[in-house]
Amino acid sequence: MSLDYSKIRREAIRWHLLSAVNLSRPAGIYTEPLLEIVRAVYPDATHQEVRVNLDYLEEREMVRITKDPMDRWSVTTFDPARLRLIYDTNTRQAYATGLWERVERAKRTHPYLRYITRRDGRVRHEHAQWDNLVLPVDHPFWKTHWPPNGWRCRCRVMSMSQAEYDRGYSIERQGAERDASAQGVYKRFNTQEPVVPVREYVNPRTGEVLHVPEGIDPGFAYNPGQARQQAMRQQIQSKLAAAVPALGQAAREAGLNKGE
Repeated sequence: MSLDYSKIRREAIRWHLLSAVNLSRPAGIYTEPLLEIVRAVYPDATHQEVRVNLDYLEEREMVRITKDPMDRWSVTTFDPARLRLIYDTNTRQAYATGLWERVERAKRTHPYLRYITRRDGRVRHEHAQWDNLVLPVDHPFWKTHWPPNGWRCRCRVMSMSQAEYDRGYSIERQGAERDASAQGVYKRFNTQEPVVPVREYVNPRTGEVLHVPEGIDPGFAYNPGQARQQAMRQQIQSKLAAAVPALGQAAREAGLNKGE
């Protein structure tokens, strides 16, 4: 499955805009500070790009854009419950991005990842089937199944060393957060690559047809950490291409084009 990095960029910008607008309630925020917030993540972002994405959010009744007496555009929000859900998802995605970067740095000593659910009645059926699944860090499964895997998904992953993998099981203490005397339960790892069916999803607004893995909500079938690394590499490559040839070549030889 190939990733549409331009789409990932648009979605990321919208998340950052909504997060900033949500934190500014009830006063609202001007578009100029919003541009600076987006540029902290995407330095090449433009005012037009921010405005296009704000218009997108306003059309879907997620923000309200008004012009004040000083002729400046101001952004406010409505539907707080909807924004709380979006803000929660944005926070989880940001954590997932940082976690992937830590996993990449530690994979020499911790070459495996274990999928973990909350193991309660709210866990999706498909997610429950992936519980205690252990696969190598570089396995393609993690490209599309990196939590969160949907709205309000509470799943997580944990790095594992070779010794932990060779042990073959985890020790779970259900209810330990409420009862310090909770007994441990041995649970064997599932190390078999799962067969994940793909379903067809038609975007109701655009008509775009997507193929989404079963159990993954549309828009979540990607690894945000990998997407960020690829976006950084693309930005660096574009900057090097525009640099003085000698400077660009020196940067490449120094390894600055890797975006890591």
